[in-house]
Amino acid sequence: MFVCLQLQRGAVDDLLTLADTFSPHLERCDERTVLIPAYGLERLIGTHTDIAEAILRRAGELGVEIWLAIAGHPDTAMLAAHNIEGITIIDPGREVEILGPLPLEVLPTTFDILDTLQRWGAETLADFAALPPLGVIERLGDEGGRLQALIEGRGTRPLRIARPPEDYTAQVHLDEPLSSSEPLLFIISGMVHDIVKRLASHGLAVSHFLGVLTPLHEIRIAFPVPVQEPMVILKQVQIDLEIHKPKCAIATVAVELQPTPPRTTQHGLFTPSAPEPAQLQTLLARLRALTGADSVGSPELLNTHRPDAWRLRQDVLFETGRVVTNANAAVRLSFRCFRPPLAARVSITPQHRPARLEARGMKGSVVAVAGPWRTTGEWWAETEWARDEWDVGLDDGALYRLYREHRTNEWFVEGVYD
Repeated sequence: MFVCLQLQRGAVDDLLTLADTFSPHLERCDERTVLIPAYGLERLIGTHTDIAEAILRRAGELGVEIWLAIAGHPDTAMLAAHNIEGITIIDPGREVEILGPLPLEVLPTTFDILDTLQRWGAETLADFAALPPLGVIERLGDEGGRLQALIEGRGTRPLRIARPPEDYTAQVHLDEPLSSSEPLLFIISGMVHDIVKRLASHGLAVSHFLGVLTPLHEIRIAFPVPVQEPMVILKQVQIDLEIHKPKCAIATVAVELQPTPPRTTQHGLFTPSAPEPAQLQTLLARLRALTGADSVGSPELLNTHRPDAWRLRQDVLFETGRVVTNANAAVRLSFRCFRPPLAARVSITPQHRPARLEARGMKGSVVAVAGPWRTTGEWWAETEWARDEWDVGLDDGALYRLYREHRTNEWFVEGVYD
């Protein structure tokens, strides 16, 4: 059995206090309605009438006025509390008898369904409940069956328990300021283990770490996937402290972990195993410590016509994409860039087309040629370019991309087609 409390007069906070007095488990249906289970109260207080009277006495002490309903299904209890004044106790099997006189308009459904029921001649909930269930489902679908079950108190569902907001933070004021990373990491380790344990008890994981070391130091770490292992978090904190050492002694350590639902994965039988994202992030953090933050990232094409325009981004390393394959698609060549481009000597024909190519590691006569394609842009900036591009095939079967700079009249080999 379930108890529904509908606030008529008074403060919402007092309604929540009233519900919490009788049960720590409650569902907030809307701003002024809550549901609590009655099965524990039966052993403590007595009959359903005793429970209702005890709740009303406490409501009077808090200065709130409520309508109360007790029923075997939570939605049935809520329907009664919303529409029947005072105390309503619905014993199993008496749902239609008590709710039947209510008009159809009290049903929580769409206007179209209510209009259809009225066209059928139904005016009250009792009229609707008397209709053949199979016929209702055939014409109104699952929604019609749900509404009839609601009126008759059929079915079960658990309460959607409203959890109080959790504070996944910790703070320590040090007796003596610390400037070394090792003792700071030891203090953070204990805080992280305690918070992760609380998160795991609530079925949650960690998406972000925020550490504030007072004064003048902050650690921010975003994890590619939800993390539930404290050691994964602490390894990232350790690397960050090694890269960015505190500039002064630390007097206060505060830690906050942002909660998120845990990660669920299912591996395919024939899919090759890949590194765990958390381990990959640790590896990348070490690489940044060795080479610099700007040297590690995911390549991204820039929105420009400038050739080979790209940059490294650190915030998209773990975004997953979708690869679409087409077995009937034509075979295409891949292009391998030379960075930097190779300086070349190119002989040209009277028609100003490449005739022979010589560069480091390559030499031959041009037997096939396509081009030129002239590209220019960004004349307003230092990155201005203007060049003619050619695709050439040599007599040894190799295919290359050449280009000639307009300003210097120099030739370069940009890459090779594989």
